[in-house]
Amino acid sequence: MKRKYATAVCSAGLACMLLGIVPANALTAGDLVTLPLSALTQGKKVVVLRSGHDTAQMTWKVQPHYTAQNATLQVHYLTSPDTTAGSQLVVSMDHKIIGAVSLNPKLPRGSFTVLLGHQAFSAGSYPLQIQAIPGPAAPHTKTVLPGAWTQIDYSASQLTYTPQRLPWQHLDFAHLPMILSESAAQGVLRLPIQFYGTPNPTLLTAAQEAVAGLALRSAAVLHVKAQMMGPGVISPTVSGNPDISALLAPVADLPAAMQPHTPITGPTVLLVRNPDNPPGVILIFTGTDDAQVLTAARAFAVNRNMLPLGHRWSVIGSAQVMAMNFGPQNAVYPGQVVSLHDLHGSNSTLNTPHGTADIGFWMPGGLFASRQSNLKMKLTMATEPLTQPATQPIITVMANHHWISEWKLTPGVANYQTTIPFSALVGGENHITFQIAGGKVSIFPSSTLQLPTTHRYTLLPDLALFQHTGFPLVVHGTGRHLSVWYSERTLANWSAGLTLFGRLVQSAHSPLPGAQATFSRPVTGNVLAIGTPASIPASWLSASPVRLLQNGIQWQLANRHGTEKPWMGATQLPATAYLVEAHTPYKDHVTVTFLATNTQNLQAAAWNLVTAPNWNKLQGDFARQNSQGIYQSTMVGSHFMYGNRHSGWFWIFLFSVRPWLWVLAGLAAVLFATLAVWIFTLRKKAQWRAEEAL
Repeated sequence: MKRKYATAVCSAGLACMLLGIVPANALTAGDLVTLPLSALTQGKKVVVLRSGHDTAQMTWKVQPHYTAQNATLQVHYLTSPDTTAGSQLVVSMDHKIIGAVSLNPKLPRGSFTVLLGHQAFSAGSYPLQIQAIPGPAAPHTKTVLPGAWTQIDYSASQLTYTPQRLPWQHLDFAHLPMILSESAAQGVLRLPIQFYGTPNPTLLTAAQEAVAGLALRSAAVLHVKAQMMGPGVISPTVSGNPDISALLAPVADLPAAMQPHTPITGPTVLLVRNPDNPPGVILIFTGTDDAQVLTAARAFAVNRNMLPLGHRWSVIGSAQVMAMNFGPQNAVYPGQVVSLHDLHGSNSTLNTPHGTADIGFWMPGGLFASRQSNLKMKLTMATEPLTQPATQPIITVMANHHWISEWKLTPGVANYQTTIPFSALVGGENHITFQIAGGKVSIFPSSTLQLPTTHRYTLLPDLALFQHTGFPLVVHGTGRHLSVWYSERTLANWSAGLTLFGRLVQSAHSPLPGAQATFSRPVTGNVLAIGTPASIPASWLSASPVRLLQNGIQWQLANRHGTEKPWMGATQLPATAYLVEAHTPYKDHVTVTFLATNTQNLQAAAWNLVTAPNWNKLQGDFARQNSQGIYQSTMVGSHFMYGNRHSGWFWIFLFSVRPWLWVLAGLAAVLFATLAVWIFTLRKKAQWRAEEAL
C-alpha cells in the first residue's frame, strides 16, 4: 500500500526494456513492430565475436495473450580483414540453427535478414544466439588466424514482427494494470463510460469514482466518453474498439448478457470480456440500487493495491471502503515522519551504489511555514571512495534544482542529519538530489524525512498550483466540500466533466471519494463547474475578472480607490473554450469553471485541456483555447490571500508575501517613537516652566 505507484510503473517499463519486451502501449494489433536488438541486450550497442569462441545471446519475450507473426531478424555486421574464407555468421533460436550467411573479408560490411519461423509465436521467452563460425584453414596454415573477429551492430540490427492480441482466457483483477497499460496509446487511454437507465447525481458520482480508480492505476491521461445505453444494447459502437470500458447500472437495468450467474445482492464490481470486442474488457459497477453502485465504485477507487483475486468483487459494507488508504502513496504530510522504504519500496535504486541519488515525494498544495522551518532528513548511507588512499567524498544536496548544501562523507556506513529549507519545496512533485564527487553512495531504506508543521496559506488564483496538486479545489485528501457541477444533462457535458475529474485526481494523487456530483447550482464549498455560457449564468463568475461576450472576452482591473472594478477592455480573438479560477459567488470558497462556446465543443475541448502540452502550461487565473486547440493562460485579475484571517499566522504570511510592509512597519515604529519622544519632551518643558514659575 505504501510503495510509490509511479516508481513501480517506471520500474516495470525499465524491466520490460531490459527483458526485450515491447512496452504494452506500443503494441497495436496488426501494426508492424520494429525492435532494435539493443533493447534485448540491456542497452548494449555492439558486440565483437571472435571466430569460433564467442556467442551473442539475447532473449525475445512475447507478452501474455499476444502472438507474434511474421517475425524476422535483420543483422548488421562488420567482419575483420583476416577472416578466413568460408567463415559463416550463424543465427540460432532455442539452440536450433535458423539461418546463416557467408562472411567475405573483401566485403567486410553487410547485413542479412532471417525469418525466425513460419508459425506464430505464442507468449513466452525465445533465446536467440548469433555466432561467428570460422571457415577451413588455408592449405599452408595449420590453424585458423586467432585475430579474426566479427562485430554485430545491435543498434542497427532489429527484430520485426506483427503482434496479434488474443482474448483473455481467465480474467482477474490482477490483470488490470496490464490491461490498462495495453489500452493506452501514446499516453492516452480512451474510456467509454456506459450508463443504463437515467443518470442521476448518485450515478454520476459513482462514475467519477470509477474514473478515479482507473486514472490512479494508469500513467496515461483518460479521455472519457459518456454513453447512454438502451435495452438490448451491450456495448457502444466506438471507433477503434477501446480495450477497456466501464459500465454503471443497478442490476435490474443490466442487459441479460451482462447478468452474472450468481445473483447480485450488494455492491459488486465485475471484470468481464467485451462480447463486441473479444480482446477488450468491461468493468461493471452494480448493486441493487444506485447507492450500492456508488459504494462499489468508491471501494474500487480507494482500494488501489489490494483488489481480490478473480473477476468478481463483492464489497461487504461501507466500513471496508472508508478504512482504505486513499491518500497519495508517495506523499509526505506536515509533521509526518516517512521512511524511504515507504516512498520508494525495498527495491529502490537508492539501494545500489552510484554517484547520484534522487529522492522524490509529493507534497500537498497551499502549505505555508515560517522562514526558519526546514525539512529534516536522517540518512544512513554507505560511502565508497574512488581513490586510494581513501579520501572523504563530497556530497552536494540539491532540492528541485536549487543548491542547498555541501559537506564531506565518512567512508563506510554512517548516520547523517541535514535540513532543507521549506521555502525550497513546492506543492506537487519534489526531488531532492544527492551528487557525490569522489565516491559512490548507497542510501539505506530506513532513512527518514519529516516536514515541519505548516499552515494553509497561499496566494490565489493559481492554475499552475491547481494542475500540480488540485489545490484549492482539493484541500483535504478525501475531496470533502468539493462539488462537480454538471450544468447540462448531456453526454458531452458528462464526458467533459469526467475527463477533467480524472485529471484532477491524478494531480491530487487521490480518488477524492468525498467529491459529489450535482446537477444543481452549488451554494457552498469548492466547485468544479462544467458547461457553456448559456448553461452557467454570468452571476456564477461575478467574482471573476473576465466576462464572456458573444464573440470574445472583456476583463476588469482592480480599482484601488473603491470597490467597483470597471471593465477596462475587450478582445475579439476567437476562442472555443475557457478555464477560469475565481471566488464563488458565496464567500470563502473557490471555483474552477470550464466553459465551451457550445455543447458540441465540450468533449473535444476537455480532451485537449487534459493533454500534457496544454495541462502542464496552465498558470494565472484564465486560460482559453484557440482555433488550433492550444490553450493559452495568463493572470488577468488580482491575487487574493487564501487562509484563516483570524490567526496570527495570517499576519506572518502577509508580511512574507509583501516584504514592503516591513518597511512601512519600521517607518511607523520610528514615527511613533519620534512622536512619543516629542510629546515627552514637550511635557518635560512644560513641567520645568511650571517649576520655574514657582
